[in-house]
Amino acid sequence: MSDTPTPWRELERTTVFSKFGRSVDQVDFELPDGRNGQFFLKNERPAGAVLALTPDRRVILARQYRPGPARMLYDLPGGLLEPGEDAQAAITRELLEETGYQGDLHPAGCYWLDAYSNALRYAFYATDCVKVAEPQLEQNEFIDVTTLSLDEFRTTVLRSGELTDAAAAYMALDALHLL
Repeated sequence: MSDTPTPWRELERTTVFSKFGRSVDQVDFELPDGRNGQFFLKNERPAGAVLALTPDRRVILARQYRPGPARMLYDLPGGLLEPGEDAQAAITRELLEETGYQGDLHPAGCYWLDAYSNALRYAFYATDCVKVAEPQLEQNEFIDVTTLSLDEFRTTVLRSGELTDAAAAYMALDALHLL
């Protein structure tokens, strides 16, 4: 057996469930040692999130109920990319729709959601964000837009486990040299 990991060979894929731009696929693989393995993988569209800062360096957050953990959590503004949509255009749109804010948007990097998903996530930061409109929420969004100082954000939200987009937040803070 080689010390270098090799890609697995996909044998069969069946969609078990699909709704709202996400699906769960049952995938059978031939593993490097010749055995077969069965996995259930999330198939999702790419998405992104933005750490948005006002001119006085307050972090703009969306606080809302999240059905997975069954609790109110903080989110960075963001969401799924529409098919064929550029990540920066999508996050500019999501920031405005969810919060009513616009600012100077910059990429901070991208990352995989987890090892059992094909979901690529884009991290951005935005500076000098100002409110230019009221939020335009989708019918299943009920968002409380709030702002926190950077210190409050770091200590109260980021380190508490109450933020859904922690990886994007850390990438953005690092890009801004604010860690």
